[in-house]
Amino acid sequence: MHGSETWPMKVEHELKLNHTEMSMIRWMCGVKLNERKKSDELKELLGLEPVSLIIKKSRLRWFGHVNEKMIMTGSNIV
Repeated sequence: MHGSETWPMKVEHELKLNHTEMSMIRWMCGVKLNERKKSDELKELLGLEPVSLIIKKSRLRWFGHVNEKMIMTGSNIV
């Protein structure tokens, strides 16, 4: 997710993102809601990580870069 490192993520945004992700995964697998397949099974079938986890990882990676830059320049502002 390009640029997601700096997105302000509220809980309702994350819930909506997860819902949209699952809708897309079900569509890709050709599974309808009434077929009652588990989300984890479908994600495992496609080999996908949750989008919210990917965004959290990228935010932590970005913070690491910012933190390292602050250490190198001797700045205390985060």
